[in-house]
Amino acid sequence: MLPMEEKRKRIESKSRIRELVFGIQDGLISTVGLLAGMQAAGSSRFVILMAGAAAVLSGAFSMAAGAYLSSKAEKEIFDHELEKEARFVETEPYLAQEGLLQALHREGLPREASFRIVKLLHQEKAVFITTFQEKVLGLGTADVNRPLKAALVMALSFILGGIIPLTPFFVLPQQAALLLSVALAGACLFGVGVFKGRLAGQPWGRAGLEFLAIALAASGIGYGIGYLLEQIAGTPLSG
Repeated sequence: MLPMEEKRKRIESKSRIRELVFGIQDGLISTVGLLAGMQAAGSSRFVILMAGAAAVLSGAFSMAAGAYLSSKAEKEIFDHELEKEARFVETEPYLAQEGLLQALHREGLPREASFRIVKLLHQEKAVFITTFQEKVLGLGTADVNRPLKAALVMALSFILGGIIPLTPFFVLPQQAALLLSVALAGACLFGVGVFKGRLAGQPWGRAGLEFLAIALAASGIGYGIGYLLEQIAGTPLSG
């Protein structure tokens, strides 16, 4: 059994799976789409590599900025709610005690036991406030919203997702490189699903296939919409 603090940190580290999955998936699919489009347009290997590298780097910075801003906004709102409810406990102590008593009772504790716990906790202001925030409002205290860490994970995962399909173009003829890029992207998407499944305690095969199927379906829908709009317009959208 792990010590509680180490176990808590381990759980918090798993919360970064959101940025990891999002970054790798977007890096893989957007890069493969770019490579396929440039190959179809007859671009040279050098142009494909330069455009691919530029897209990976610019995409990583863009995704990192988005992850930072969204995570920072979430953290600021979360912290504001914690501060507001801490003031409520200070100004309305009896209402806060009654709210915590009701919450403990709803979770299955007898009312008398809940009353004794609330009375005991109220003697320690900081402990009471934390328990009130968690039990009554569902505002946990685990520090899972770290904007800089979210941005870093997002950027690195996007770069990894972009480099994987780009690599074959360094060593193989372009047609073979594109086929291998698509295969590698599919294998990586399946692998990310397996990794997510292991963290979530799900069957690895089902988790991998589910992730791969959803990612490919999203790509297919996007491609289909683009093709449909191109047919409606009567001319290639790139023109």
